[in-house]
Amino acid sequence: MDSPQKAAGAFINRLVKGGMVPQKMEFSSGQIVHDQDEPADTFYVIESGEVRIFYTAEDGTTRLLNICGPGEWIGSAALGHLPTYGKRAVTAARTIVWAIPASELHQQLRTHGELAVQLLQDMSKQLQQAWEEGSQLMFQDCRLRLIRTLLRFSTSPAAKPEGDEIVLHITHAQLAQAVGAARETVSVCLTELRQLNMVHTGRNRLTFNPRRLRELEQRGGKESAN
Repeated sequence: MDSPQKAAGAFINRLVKGGMVPQKMEFSSGQIVHDQDEPADTFYVIESGEVRIFYTAEDGTTRLLNICGPGEWIGSAALGHLPTYGKRAVTAARTIVWAIPASELHQQLRTHGELAVQLLQDMSKQLQQAWEEGSQLMFQDCRLRLIRTLLRFSTSPAAKPEGDEIVLHITHAQLAQAVGAARETVSVCLTELRQLNMVHTGRNRLTFNPRRLRELEQRGGKESAN
């Protein structure tokens, strides 16, 4: 199986063969790739690095929606002819992306079916995941939502394996945004998981064993009976 970097490169190569010349852009950590209210006129493919996607509601509440890495794309609003991106994309490491004008990408998709199929499959997976998470949100308590968020991010670019464990680089505030709960509530749940020896916390990092955490998830987030 190709690496994510190779997958991104293959996608760009198909565009180049079709006559496009995507713009290669480099960002340092903490820079905005696209903002929530910017016109959605560009589609981006990540070659390397890490991009975090945020949504800010009218009341000022911010949610961390996703952590994207090599081989993934951002700026889906540009594909749908939406007026603005609706989300903010911020780098969390040195990042290289390929910027593709939406108008040119639409033209490519009309003549290259394999590109259209690839994007359709990727978008369908993301949409299905969002639906599943949203439909279960009201039925899950905070601890279970936290466990599932940690497991989801355990395969993201923010996670680094260390033996049987994963070190997830994320602030408590961003984790609370991703869970959809107050930071204080998430801190209480983290303390409970730490007391169960499921999670170890540090400065802007969490360490856990995904296998053990998944076993806890299968029990509904409840510890087993003694």
